[in-house]
Amino acid sequence: MINKIAEEKASVIYIIEQHLKEELLKHTPEKLWEESFIKRQIERRQNGKAFTTTDHIRAMVYSMLSSGMSWDKVAKNMNPETKCITSVDKIFCDYDLEQLLKLTPTQLRDSIKEIHCATQSTLKQMEALLTVNVPKLLSIEKTYGTIDTFYQKFIEIDNTLKTLIILLSATESTSKLEQMNVALVCEYLRNIGHDIPKPDRHICRILSSEYLAFSDKKNVTPFEAFDIITELSKMTGKSAAEVDYILWSYCADGYGEICTLKNPKCKTCKAKEICKNTFKEN
Repeated sequence: MINKIAEEKASVIYIIEQHLKEELLKHTPEKLWEESFIKRQIERRQNGKAFTTTDHIRAMVYSMLSSGMSWDKVAKNMNPETKCITSVDKIFCDYDLEQLLKLTPTQLRDSIKEIHCATQSTLKQMEALLTVNVPKLLSIEKTYGTIDTFYQKFIEIDNTLKTLIILLSATESTSKLEQMNVALVCEYLRNIGHDIPKPDRHICRILSSEYLAFSDKKNVTPFEAFDIITELSKMTGKSAAEVDYILWSYCADGYGEICTLKNPKCKTCKAKEICKNTFKEN
């Protein structure tokens, strides 16, 4: 259950944001929200730019690589202008379908290993990408003209995008994207410019009753986290994706590194006055 969010409590987002800006600006300003790929994509969609099948495949690849891997490692070769990840794009033939579909899942996995971004799931992800997900996207494009046209049908029914997220992530859905759970589908949709949260393990944890207590549950579900971030977005006047990014950065290795699962820096945490963490450092 979502606790009613007091305005004073919602202000913790500004406090955390200020701390991140002060720290990241010193050493890694490219990791600020303002420099992110997602922000660039959201602005592109808001400006009416078209998203091609190539854009969708890149978005899916980036989403898959964010699973079980420190994003800091994946994003090391980010192009400062486009915010695309050059080393990853090269592995995937810059998403030239004729060339990409000639590769095998093992070849892709091995190339991802070479840039130190592979996990135990990478081979299964690449099998799903080549044998199920890309063909599914191509089929949608053939039927509807563009993938966005198909997705828009569901966005018009439910502008929260939850219906679309369920369509693409639910096991029983014929449109399910393989190896893509709710969080990864959200990341994929953000990577093509939709302003939504990514309710991953970091976000679900920091919102829980044992941390910032925006929920009264210890184990926050992805869709509950999605709703909380959406509400915080309305209260702060920030985009949902930005609120998500601020909280995620506060937890993530290589970014804020404050509210980490292991060895949290509770003494320097700017949110410690409202945090319920019972595992605080001494």
